[in-house]
Amino acid sequence: MSTTRLPSESATEPGAASVSSGPSAFDALASDALAADIPASDLRGSDAPASAGPDASIRRTPRLRLALILGTALVVGLAIAVPVLHVTAQSSYDAARESLAFKQSTVEPMAAAMRSNLTDAKTLLDESNGHVLDENPRSQLAAAIVEADRRMGVVETEIAQSEAAAKVTPNTSILLAGFGLRQGIATLNSFKLNDAGELASIESTLSPAMNAVTGAVAAWTAEQKRLRYTKDVYAAGWYPELDACRGSVDVTARYGVATIAEHWSCGGRDFPDEAGTLIELTGLHAGTYRVEGIKAMLNQATATTADLPTGYDLLYQTCQNGQSSTMSMTALTKVS
Repeated sequence: MSTTRLPSESATEPGAASVSSGPSAFDALASDALAADIPASDLRGSDAPASAGPDASIRRTPRLRLALILGTALVVGLAIAVPVLHVTAQSSYDAARESLAFKQSTVEPMAAAMRSNLTDAKTLLDESNGHVLDENPRSQLAAAIVEADRRMGVVETEIAQSEAAAKVTPNTSILLAGFGLRQGIATLNSFKLNDAGELASIESTLSPAMNAVTGAVAAWTAEQKRLRYTKDVYAAGWYPELDACRGSVDVTARYGVATIAEHWSCGGRDFPDEAGTLIELTGLHAGTYRVEGIKAMLNQATATTADLPTGYDLLYQTCQNGQSSTMSMTALTKVS
């Protein structure tokens, strides 16, 4: 039996246009769009599948080229900018160090002088103990010292911190584009060291308190001098002058050693012999003397001038209890 073959669906119907095997009109349009950088999806619609194969590679080429150009520009820009930023930061860092060094050279001597004054104030406070008539000036000085010490501590701490910061070496790697240097600049610039006014203020508080204590000591000294044992050396001579009982007599010409003398009953019993006592002499040998104590007890009958103590500014001689066998020789050192 003969079989009739059915016509194929792919067979060309009479009058139908033949299908071209070349590129479609859409593909040509897409190629034009690619040159204009228009996404193919805008042509095909949002549901159109992305083309694969060589066409996709062709469409990516302009974007890759642009990325390469931008990347190259960025690398070149960084290669130029990084060294410039480093050099600029280094110059600014050097300037900051010089500025800090100048401020340090200005304030450090002032701080040292103020610390010296503060030390003097503490010494004055200690030495004035027991040498003022009124403790109020010393109390005010003590309070001023505490406050000055506190304020000086703040100044000295900032100076010490600035010195430590100046010794720190920042990270100068060129790859950091000066970042480490800029951190160093910020640290160095944070130390103002504008303490001249503060130090002057401390001085203006401390000096009046010191002057007040110095004045109080002077008043105490004057009062002690007023109350101090005073002896008048009214003449130089020998027995006639001693027997006149008018005061001490300079007998240096007789003894060969600077000596004043007085009978026990004429005032010898009252003359201080305790070491450290300050006395005032008027007339001959006038001045303030410190008693050094009795340095020899001589017997008039056996002693000679060779037995007299030597090495002192002045000797005071009297016969203890009026007895010539116990002639006391008290040494005196001139103070003023």
